[in-house]
Amino acid sequence: MSRADRVVERTRGPVVPLNICFNDDATVDFGAVRGYVDWLCENGAPILLLTSGSSEYAYLSDDDVWRLTAEISEVNAGRALFVAATGWWKVTTCADYLKHADDVGADAVKVQLHSTFPADRGAYIRYFDRIGRASDIPLWLLDPPLSIAIELAGWDNVVGAKVHDTSDYHALTRETRGLSFATVCAGQMRNIVFGYMLGSSAYLCPVAPFAPSIAFDFFAELEARRYDDAMQIAFRYEEPWLKAALEVGWLHAIKEAIRQRGLYPNSNPCPPQPATTQRQSERVARAMKDVFGLTPAPPLGG
Repeated sequence: MSRADRVVERTRGPVVPLNICFNDDATVDFGAVRGYVDWLCENGAPILLLTSGSSEYAYLSDDDVWRLTAEISEVNAGRALFVAATGWWKVTTCADYLKHADDVGADAVKVQLHSTFPADRGAYIRYFDRIGRASDIPLWLLDPPLSIAIELAGWDNVVGAKVHDTSDYHALTRETRGLSFATVCAGQMRNIVFGYMLGSSAYLCPVAPFAPSIAFDFFAELEARRYDDAMQIAFRYEEPWLKAALEVGWLHAIKEAIRQRGLYPNSNPCPPQPATTQRQSERVARAMKDVFGLTPAPPLGG
């Protein structure tokens, strides 16, 4: 089995988008991130993903991204499929990063193109051809134009795509069903149910970062073709959690849930973004108890 085929085979189940812990001076708390990654691996998370939103790429330096890639790879040690991610970089920097990610042990890289990158076939083909010559590490796409994604899915080193738009996600899943290519639902649990029927096998899960066992239970129902039971899990856990999280603010809510599990010392987005308030913390605590039956763990280091 080729390296690319192995990545496709392992792109199955809930994907954990990695939230990053920051110190008060806006530096990355690498020790906390290492501990969190180890906890996820110990709890059986199948896929770990660096990503622009949850990982707060707008507040990371290139050196931060390089170091996070190396440290996460080291802690993971092959236990989960680790998909690293580029910044919004020119082609030469992206090529250098692919070599780095490959050298330190990442399994694949999600190529994140800036929103101003032209939705032009020629530009995409030239970009991916250039970076593909730097390393044979398998690549994921991020929200590519549908026709371009279908074409790139036929390349040996392009093995998957994370797609936010539900219609494009379903369409790309249908069009690539016969290829060694994985479509990853970037939305909610409920959105992968139909996608799974079409052939998709992975999804970003909004509860997996702090309650991975629920994500596993949901996916087990999909694997057993018990779609109604899978939807009941989504209604029981995902719906009320999303309601609370949207009231609080998504980034504050998810990081506060991780903190309340005793996994991070704080829940603050990277400064100068506003810190999590007591009111936000209390709302998350109520949701954690009412929805998941979880109470706050002792503070990290306490």
